[in-house]
Amino acid sequence: MSETSQGVIYMTWGQKAIDHANTSIMSLRQFDETMPVMVVGDAEAEEQYRGRPDIAFVRIEIDPFEGARFMAGRIKPLLYGLSPWKRTLYVDADTEFEYDPRVGFGLLDKWDFVVAETQTRSLNDSIAGPAETRWTAAWLGTPWLLYHNSGVLFWRKCGAVAHLFELWSDEWQRWQDWDEQVALLRALLRSDCLYLTVPYTWNCLYSQHSTLVHHRFGTRVARKFDDRGASRKRIDKILEQKKVRVRPQPQPQPEPRKLVDVWVAPGHRVRCIEKNAEEVKRRWRDRAQQAKKR
Repeated sequence: MSETSQGVIYMTWGQKAIDHANTSIMSLRQFDETMPVMVVGDAEAEEQYRGRPDIAFVRIEIDPFEGARFMAGRIKPLLYGLSPWKRTLYVDADTEFEYDPRVGFGLLDKWDFVVAETQTRSLNDSIAGPAETRWTAAWLGTPWLLYHNSGVLFWRKCGAVAHLFELWSDEWQRWQDWDEQVALLRALLRSDCLYLTVPYTWNCLYSQHSTLVHHRFGTRVARKFDDRGASRKRIDKILEQKKVRVRPQPQPQPEPRKLVDVWVAPGHRVRCIEKNAEEVKRRWRDRAQQAKKR
């Protein structure tokens, strides 16, 4: 794969994640049939993807599980080093593309790293462990800081982003909990990376409001063990308590109507919409002719 190219990375552990990733890849292919794809995962995933010319596979020997919990913080910070591309998009397996991801790759012309805010908005509503959240809020001096969802990440290869992923790994090691996103927030704020936070609709639970991917967030499990776990329940509880409402998508505004002065007779002019000028002149001529007949 060319160092000057771009591509999409997935993580898969277990058949459910494989099935979801395959669905997501098919949705990606609707927008770009030639987009390179890499999957990282375990031996089970390697068996599934062996021999597929359209997908590169990288086997990871690290066990991301602690009991039934998937510890994404053990794997996601490694993705920068695994990516062979100049520009990379990582997406969680339980996603489907609603729009062309090239809009995100284009942002990397000016930004190093692009990530969406979470649907729960701020650190105060974090679904991470309370100890980590409280410590982070105290460190920042406020809990009202935008909180990110690491299920969709765009980045370009550069020293600042390489350091960001190293910081992410270091920050995750502090608590080593199932949630890696508060650690990402701390890493972003410690780094020199020029990052852009885009609206949560880029990585959205509601398909009809998505502006990039529809993300199921575990509503159809993409994990190896048949357990929705605390994360899904806490998301549901927060959305209910906060009564988070989907922000309506902006509707295209009509172009302003340009008014012009039209001379319809000596000493007489009217203002009308520019495109109606000839029609206005015609009507005045007709009226003048009728007046002469009378």
